Amino acid sequence: MSALELSTTPSSKITTSSPPPMSINNHQRKVVDIAVGGMTCSMCSSAVEQGLSRIHGILSVSVSLSTHLARIEFQEPPLTARAIADEIEDLGYDVTDIIIPFPSASIESTQRQTVELTVGGMTCSMCSSAVFKALTELPNVVSVNVSLSTNVARIEYEDTPDVNYPDDLVETVEDIGYDVSDVMIVHAAATTAAATADNNINNTSFPVTVEQIEDTEDRLSRILKQQEAQLAARRKAFLWSFAGALPIMIITMVIPHLFPPSNCIRRFLGQHVTLLGLNLLVEAIIVWLLTTPVQFVCGYSFYKTSYHGIMRRVLGMDVLVALGTTASYLYAFIAMLKDDVGYRFFETSAVLICFVLLGKWMNAMAVQRTSLALTQLMKLQAKTAIKVIPDKGTHKNMDLWNPLKDSYQEQVVPIQAIHPGDVVKILKGASIPADGVVFHGELTVDQSMITGESIPVLKVPGDDVLGGPFVANPERADSALAQIVQLVQEAQSRQVPIQNLADNIASIFVPVVVALSFLTFLAWYGCCKGGIVPSSWYQGESPATFSLLFGIACLVISCPCALGLATPTAIMVGTGVGARHGVLMKGGETLEVASKVDTILFDKTGTLTRGKPAVTDFQRIASDEFLRSFLNSDDSEIPVDDFLIWLLGSLERNSEHVLATAIVKFAEEKIEYLLEKKPFSQPSNFVALTGRGASGLVDDRICVAIGNRAFAERQKMILSPDVEECMVNMELEGKTAMVAGINGTVCAVLGVADEVKEEAANSVRYLKKMGLDIWMITGDSKRTAHAIARQLNLHTDRVIAEALPSSKVDLVQRLQSEGKIVAMVGDGVNDSPALAEADVGISMGTGAEIANEASDMVIVSGKVSGTCTALHLSRVIFRRIQWNFGFSMIYNVLSIPLAAGVFFPIFHTRLPPTIAAIAMALSSVSVVFSSLALRLYSPPDVSLVERPTFFRRRIPQILRPRQQYEHIPADCSDDSGDEILEFRDEIV
Repeated sequence: MSALELSTTPSSKITTSSPPPMSINNHQRKVVDIAVGGMTCSMCSSAVEQGLSRIHGILSVSVSLSTHLARIEFQEPPLTARAIADEIEDLGYDVTDIIIPFPSASIESTQRQTVELTVGGMTCSMCSSAVFKALTELPNVVSVNVSLSTNVARIEYEDTPDVNYPDDLVETVEDIGYDVSDVMIVHAAATTAAATADNNINNTSFPVTVEQIEDTEDRLSRILKQQEAQLAARRKAFLWSFAGALPIMIITMVIPHLFPPSNCIRRFLGQHVTLLGLNLLVEAIIVWLLTTPVQFVCGYSFYKTSYHGIMRRVLGMDVLVALGTTASYLYAFIAMLKDDVGYRFFETSAVLICFVLLGKWMNAMAVQRTSLALTQLMKLQAKTAIKVIPDKGTHKNMDLWNPLKDSYQEQVVPIQAIHPGDVVKILKGASIPADGVVFHGELTVDQSMITGESIPVLKVPGDDVLGGPFVANPERADSALAQIVQLVQEAQSRQVPIQNLADNIASIFVPVVVALSFLTFLAWYGCCKGGIVPSSWYQGESPATFSLLFGIACLVISCPCALGLATPTAIMVGTGVGARHGVLMKGGETLEVASKVDTILFDKTGTLTRGKPAVTDFQRIASDEFLRSFLNSDDSEIPVDDFLIWLLGSLERNSEHVLATAIVKFAEEKIEYLLEKKPFSQPSNFVALTGRGASGLVDDRICVAIGNRAFAERQKMILSPDVEECMVNMELEGKTAMVAGINGTVCAVLGVADEVKEEAANSVRYLKKMGLDIWMITGDSKRTAHAIARQLNLHTDRVIAEALPSSKVDLVQRLQSEGKIVAMVGDGVNDSPALAEADVGISMGTGAEIANEASDMVIVSGKVSGTCTALHLSRVIFRRIQWNFGFSMIYNVLSIPLAAGVFFPIFHTRLPPTIAAIAMALSSVSVVFSSLALRLYSPPDVSLVERPTFFRRRIPQILRPRQQYEHIPADCSDDSGDEILEFRDEIV
């Protein structure tokens, strides 16, 4: 099986850097976290805490049962982390991991910690808001983010001795009626890999078991499993409620219409029996027995959530359901005791709960599907890697090591054990375990889920590859894939400003609906008793029953969930869709602002252009006879153009100058077939003049030189008018023109430039079609900037050249002062100030650049067309949010009056509570499915944009040297020192 070796990014050794430890009587004061296995209750954690507290040298002990972590502050010497671990094992518990905090906590200062809780039971934004509100009210809590899509609450807090976190956090969430199934200390998970990477902590190696590593690595997988468990619980609750509601509907609705009164079933149900001195109808007793478990067992979650919500003053949809069904149940129960037909309200209670649980089940299925993009990203994560270990005696320098010749061993290790400089073997079809550089071999890699590129890319030695979830890089603990997953999670947990309006409405929604329902009941009951309502309207019913049905329908049909789900579901799906197409959005607010952008600024180098010089033009001047005179008899079949390119590549093969590198790459691409049988020759007598050119002997017989005009004159090369014409035309296009010669004779003219990305021109046209004002700002010279602008069809008044980083910031501020909403697109490095200043900062980058703090969006593929996708998708998502929000508002504005009976006097038709429950359920589900429709989004095809028709003044083909010009320095950003021509007369 073919394979490739991947060398992880080389760098210095990873160490657990920390501030200098405090000195206590010549002892070091240290902190260690130890993962303890086997603790099942508070008695266990107390035993560990008490056992360690008695050991001399231990200053403090804190044991958390929820995270199974013991944090110990101790003196070293006499103690070490390993010795403390041994003491814990002597107490009868297992030690699964030893974590050196990174950075270590200052004992006398406040340390910020971050913890993630997996919260079960959240079904809509009202639930997540309740969790958010409860957690933010706790002391020392700095920030809270609650993601409905992953059911994760991320809390940052100040860890001081007066708080017992994360245990108190878990207790708070459970107190408001939700379940916590998982707790994760974020910093500990990040430092485990760092601590493991250091092979000499206290001169002791602390092994991390595969089970523990996978438990940390599969955090998101466990979240999805928790979602699946919650989905199964909702399905089970609905099925049990359906099992109770179905026979109730058969008894109360089907049998009376299917069988005549003389039927034995009808006679049995119509009998009366005496129980506890009460004369009760058999049908009422059976319906009561079937309804009670549905009301109080299947509907227990409504009462639980309502109770905790009332205690926390956060009222949601469950309060409305609990009130409506309880009112129906109590009214039916009283009617049954009085032998009144009102016992049929048992049917209303049971069917309401059944349909609401069906809606919750459908809603949970839909919300789970919003995390599909995140799930697909997670599947890319590798758990283990094949580490290549060269045998002793082989080359110590890995640059000289060849896996096909030198012996080595393979070892399957957890991905956290991959360190900078390690070599990893990748089998065909396997996931790439870490970000790195291809060292040997080649392989086609499908990274569509990371970069959005649909076509697999061939990776050859020297190419960067992206993997995950870790990268062997001491600067960052996460790889590109892990950063993408984290950014998508964070974006899904952040609110769009329009969501604040929805939350404010939802917060007062339930009390208002309860009051309206009560007033509806009183109004209808008063009208019935006062004779305002004709008795024919409620024939066969009592005024109380008639009025109560309106009140219950008003309660049940109201749906704050539809209002609350309008925004977060669209963000969940939209950010996932963006990640799938290589666009990372760092929050809902960014999405809303990006949808309103009307001006966009592009940096040139690395954004609109490739950022690396390349040979764009090659014009041979010498004749075939002249070049063939230098060919050996064995090389007589080689085309003269290819032979000339071979000579230039051989001359520049050892040079590190950017222009020389471009020439060598050009040669490797053009004459790849020739290099297989005739590799580049090693030049002799090589001479390079900085900023001018280079010369040397190739094959020890052919004097080859290449450089600018000054270098050509130095080499006694004569530039003919045709050569001058060719060079001038190249320079007018913003290219660096170079002359190549053999033995003092000019043989070719080469044009080198930073090429415009192939999709850049089409992307700029598409952005113009979207109505955006396009600017380009660069530190390059005006000549180069205008040449690039012509290729992009940008007007020169929208081009700012020779700009400093501060100039970019000034331009952003000036446009903003004119009322523009500005997006800045850059490479995320030297453009950081402008990216941060702009309303929306969009950076091009992969790997470590993905998490660029200055930008609001990241185009992972680095393509300009990704900017079109980002802005277009932002508009699509925000329009969907507005549609969802509008639908939710219209639904509630129309449905509540309908259920309250406002139109009853006109149509004499009442909305049954069961139909109201179905409408309520469908309103929530419809909003979620509306958001799910975003998954059908396709990025705009910028190549289909119609090219504009324009006219311009023509530049003549032949420009004679007699025209007046003077030599000036070339592109100020290029250190080549080449010379160009600037014409002083007007070119028409």
